[in-house]
Amino acid sequence: MGGPRPVMPEIWEGARVGMTPANVLKLFPAARRTVAGASIAGDVEGASMATRVADHDTVARFYFGKKGLSTVELDFGDVEMGRTAANLVEAHQLGDLLAQKYGPAQVCASPQPGALVQSYSCRWTSGPVRIELEYREGAPPPTLSVVYRANLDAAGSGL
Repeated sequence: MGGPRPVMPEIWEGARVGMTPANVLKLFPAARRTVAGASIAGDVEGASMATRVADHDTVARFYFGKKGLSTVELDFGDVEMGRTAANLVEAHQLGDLLAQKYGPAQVCASPQPGALVQSYSCRWTSGPVRIELEYREGAPPPTLSVVYRANLDAAGSGL
């Protein structure tokens, strides 16, 4: 009982599963507490920060559940209306970077020619972390995001 605490898995850039909002704010001095943040699967956004990822302006959002940090979502701000082809190229390039780090995606859904709503998504699993890339051009504006979350299937009940 009094032994060392297990090291929790890293989600993104040093942020670890189970961290408190105070831990995240200390790790990322540019981050700020989020007031009335959004929710993902019941976990609430508790901090966010503007950053650069792969030469893109990005907002990193940190989500916390009952057991601490569970998810980091990166929202890429430079996708634009009316640039479907260029946006898809950026999404594929980001997917290529993720594949360099995590290996080939387990699942990818490519855009469908002629579809009214273009989308592209891929998913990787790296031990206790699941990474999801999604580009969607549904309701304006289009969105490009990468979500890092604790993979409860791999982590078991400890998370």
